[in-house]
Amino acid sequence: MKTKGWTLCLLLVLATCKDKEYLRIEVEKESGSMVSMRNFSRSSYKDTGELEWKLKGDESYIFPKENKTIVYGFAFHQFEKGKVTSMMTGDRGEINHQTKTVLLEGKVRLKTNDGKFIESESLTYNLDEKTLSSEADVLVYSDGTTIRGKGLRADKSLNKFTIIQPKAITVGGTNPLKDKP
Repeated sequence: MKTKGWTLCLLLVLATCKDKEYLRIEVEKESGSMVSMRNFSRSSYKDTGELEWKLKGDESYIFPKENKTIVYGFAFHQFEKGKVTSMMTGDRGEINHQTKTVLLEGKVRLKTNDGKFIESESLTYNLDEKTLSSEADVLVYSDGTTIRGKGLRADKSLNKFTIIQPKAITVGGTNPLKDKP
């Protein structure tokens, strides 16, 4: 009787399980890739098992010979102690695995958990140095102050940043350029 019960449960479980449906990318935005995927996701964990970062994308193209990955609908979240510390998004992201840089293009936005953010049409993130740079027009918002300009150099938390050619500053809140304790 127990065997029939287990068999019935197993058949019920198997009948309700569905295979994942994978969608083939019919019209590829990038040619020459070895692998192309929809609904791309990749995570990295520290040695302690704590989530370090998560990358998601609508489409992903992997080029092993060039040692790069291109992601459309780029969304990158960094974590510390289980909480998001920053989120970076863009229409297209090109990850160069050799130089450890990410070039984001199209509606680029970086937001930190303490309310600072950057908007630009292009932004480069150096994974080793954890620095940001851009030669394009940028908007930086920090602690009630908005700065518009061209060109940017910053750390990933936006605690220290330089606008190369400032064009307009709207002041509110406290001075975002003061030294943090």
